[in-house]
Amino acid sequence: MPPRPRWWHQLQSSKHEALLAIDLYNRSGESRQLEAFIVHMSMAWLRLLQAHVAKDGGDVFVRDRRGHRIRHQDGDWKMKPLSELVESEFDLNDPMRANLEFFTKLRNIIEHRYERDTANLVAGRTQAYVLNYERKLVDWFGTEEGMANQLRFPMFVSSITDDAVAALKEVRKRVPSRVLEWLEDYDATLDAAVTSDQTFNFQVYLVPDKGPKTQADAAMTFVKMDELTDEQRKVMDQAMTIIREKKVPVVNLENLRPKDVVGKVSDGLGKPFSINDHTNAWKHYKVRPATRSSKPEDTKQDFCLYDRTWQAYVYTTAWVEYLIRKLSDEREYEAVCGRKSPHSSHAQQEDEAADEASSTAA
Repeated sequence: MPPRPRWWHQLQSSKHEALLAIDLYNRSGESRQLEAFIVHMSMAWLRLLQAHVAKDGGDVFVRDRRGHRIRHQDGDWKMKPLSELVESEFDLNDPMRANLEFFTKLRNIIEHRYERDTANLVAGRTQAYVLNYERKLVDWFGTEEGMANQLRFPMFVSSITDDAVAALKEVRKRVPSRVLEWLEDYDATLDAAVTSDQTFNFQVYLVPDKGPKTQADAAMTFVKMDELTDEQRKVMDQAMTIIREKKVPVVNLENLRPKDVVGKVSDGLGKPFSINDHTNAWKHYKVRPATRSSKPEDTKQDFCLYDRTWQAYVYTTAWVEYLIRKLSDEREYEAVCGRKSPHSSHAQQEDEAADEASSTAA
């Protein structure tokens, strides 16, 4: 048997890193799980991309102007970083790329004391991070290299029991404001189609299977909505409506109409903020689709939700806080509202008067 190519060994190393990352993340009660997971999954993605590029005859090395490979101080050849490989292999607006870049940046701002709360806050993106890896692993190297037979659905209670749901609602309050602000700013740079995509943030409805069982049944079966017939999709929509109906009265009590947002933002800023300004704001930050969109539910759910019953949008307190924080900056206020803040001209006059006074004193 001929020796395996170098990229194959890189691929096996990638899979070992991914399995280690998932194992560390799923260990109950461990500290710094999220950071360890991100570190090892980043290595898994890096080596997966290197193996893919090398298999296709591409170049994974950093080279000088003459095309020669460059060595590290320790003597090894420098190889292209993860960020560069991601840019070359994924389109700019690919939700999978957004998910990859999210975790690369999140690692740098994690505060260890609040790491577990942060992990709960980004759980859907964490799941997508792994699913995306498996999808690309199979797409690029075939099903025989997949890891599905080595992974199991973990035992958990999060988001299933009523107590767990109540506990998760408190998580956002405990996460440091610096991390929350970064999450909000990152999501605000993305299109609604990206943030609502399952490859960016994986979310599911769990419906217990009450039918007859066989020994060959899996404990969990993933149903792809785009592969269902119209009749099957209607049944799923009814099931999800039943689930949502239990939550809607609670959720909408905590959410706001546009005029409520306007009043709170205006009070928080201490300067005018109108309904028209609010329209400019949701367009500027792309928190919801345009009016009469064919997909009105494609919103940034941290900020805005679509109420299908009333065919209207409601907004969260996080959206109010985000606007107050962003529009406190005079240049941002002008960019969003299309006019200068009434306080900016007064402040400018005060600055000019102070400069003139200092010049006279000199």
